[in-house]
Amino acid sequence: MSLRIYIDTNIYLNAILNRDEGVSKEIFSFLAGVDVELFLNDISIINIHYIIKKSFDRADVIEELKTIQKENNLVSVDEEIIENSLDSEFKDFEDAVQFFCAKKIDAELIITDNIRDFKLSDIRVISAKDFYREYIAV
Repeated sequence: MSLRIYIDTNIYLNAILNRDEGVSKEIFSFLAGVDVELFLNDISIINIHYIIKKSFDRADVIEELKTIQKENNLVSVDEEIIENSLDSEFKDFEDAVQFFCAKKIDAELIITDNIRDFKLSDIRVISAKDFYREYIAV
């Protein structure tokens, strides 16, 4: 069985919008060549669309979203995830949703650039730059 990695919305946005000197793009390129399963939630797709439609034409946005959908597994945000997120001690609701989506699929790792918002996580959490240093730039 391959490693199950949950990727926060901000990592996809960093890759698409070139916000982190190409680190997130390098991570996706690396992960495409190893035995892992990548996950994001269905609301992330909506948020990614909303944010990147301001920077790209419609055809490019749709192509990007189709690529994400094809290369990743979607986790549906359901009532239990919402309830757990609302009842959690997470300070940021959106990050709580991300965390409980990762829990739902038994993720072994969460890649996010909001490390401080995942202090309560019992899943290993790593930033994109730290993931790059630890797994790619060795």
